[in-house]
Amino acid sequence: MSSPENTGTLIRFPDLPSTAWGKNNGRVKELSSGAGWRLSIASIDKPGAFTGFPGQDRITVPVEGELLVLTVDGVEHGMERFRPFRYSGDSPAEAALPTGPVTVLNTLVDRGTTGASVLVAELSKKNPQTVGEGQFVVLLHGSASVTAADGSTTALEPLDAVAGNAGRPAVLGRGFAALVSFYALD
Repeated sequence: MSSPENTGTLIRFPDLPSTAWGKNNGRVKELSSGAGWRLSIASIDKPGAFTGFPGQDRITVPVEGELLVLTVDGVEHGMERFRPFRYSGDSPAEAALPTGPVTVLNTLVDRGTTGASVLVAELSKKNPQTVGEGQFVVLLHGSASVTAADGSTTALEPLDAVAGNAGRPAVLGRGFAALVSFYALD
């Protein structure tokens, strides 16, 4: 499920184009997308309504900043850094920023065809996190490197992503990463 636009396994966050979202509430960079799914990182610079995505499910993970208060269907959810929150793209959602701007990792999936999971895990220098087809590792904090099947190693910077493939690249380091999996529903 890797995106045809990302023929390599490494996605450098600073190199991605950004676009405004909402009523100029922030900027978004798409890490990758495919049939029925999208993975992106967005800044939330001012409070306001999130864009609706009817027929899709969302998982939002604050990755920078202290606190995001997301009101979904009239219920407030205090979201701390690195804690995934799943909700329907059909539901009205509005962000409040009590401690200032935040940056979030977002997954979107077509709920009729595609599922997703997001796990934030501590990285290890001894036990690699391998990344298969349909999976991504996004470095959230710390330092890490990716080792390709041919043994070559490349350093990652925060918010860089590794797209999995049949060669199962391995990520080693110290810090925290989001392990994102997309899969077809039966």
